[in-house]
Amino acid sequence: MQKYTRGTFFLALLCSLNVLNSLDAGNIIELPGLALRNPILKQIRADVGKTTHAIKSRKGMEYMPELKFYRYRVSKGDTFWKVLSATSSDIDTLISVNGLGSPEDIEQGKTLYIPNMRGIVFRNSKKAGVEQIAHAFKIPPEYILRANGNSIEGKEYLFIPTAKLSTVERSLFLGMGFINPLKKAQKTSGFGMRRDPFMHQLRFHGGIDLACRPGTKVYAARSGVVAFAGYKGNYGFAVELSHSHGYSSIYGHLSKIYVHPGTKVNTGTVLGLSGNTGRSTGPHLHFEVRRRTTPINPNIISRQ
Repeated sequence: MQKYTRGTFFLALLCSLNVLNSLDAGNIIELPGLALRNPILKQIRADVGKTTHAIKSRKGMEYMPELKFYRYRVSKGDTFWKVLSATSSDIDTLISVNGLGSPEDIEQGKTLYIPNMRGIVFRNSKKAGVEQIAHAFKIPPEYILRANGNSIEGKEYLFIPTAKLSTVERSLFLGMGFINPLKKAQKTSGFGMRRDPFMHQLRFHGGIDLACRPGTKVYAARSGVVAFAGYKGNYGFAVELSHSHGYSSIYGHLSKIYVHPGTKVNTGTVLGLSGNTGRSTGPHLHFEVRRRTTPINPNIISRQ
């Protein structure tokens, strides 16, 4: 039998209607708010408890509720942790279903999809049978079938109830998988919309700027492979590292580069020296973290 791991099955994805259709989600129910007395929220929390109890105590699969998804539009003041608490969900579920890169991905107006049970979404790209999947996740196959309309045949995406992500994936989400790329630095510009210092217009800034003296050593924030090393347009001289689980990091405006494409580096490897190359108003390091192609807020990393 082919060996499978949780990493094999997990796919970082931005939850879409196509994925939900593949999961037999049916009609998606609107969740109007996070008030704890909301009857819809009460039902979600009850279903989460029933599912967890049924699987842990190995009750018959008929004790499990049917898988349902709820759509919630993030309101002002909401945080990742507030959504987590109100719905009795867990970190792994919200990450997996919504393709989140960090807790700070939760922002006003964002649409979240919340299932009525804990678990993860994965892409069955190898068309594994339910017995193989059950063995990999150590969950009896009948519970997997119950959560997926009693059949997985022909389905690209599946929901695995009570399954967990790897420790590495969770630590990357929480920012603990990266170190600060500079020993000492002061943040001068944050992630998100800002007034462009050259055009004086509001534009999206996909990383953070860390002021430092020219020639300061720049360290790899996580082990990986050098995907790019050279001159990169507005970034000036830059290094891009490819990390596990679809993450990457970019180090821009360097004065010198010490690594070459294809080289494997460890956390803390010196990649080069800071500078003022490219589109820059002064000596600093531009630092980005991305998940797939989506920039994520590295502030959680820089605060460590």
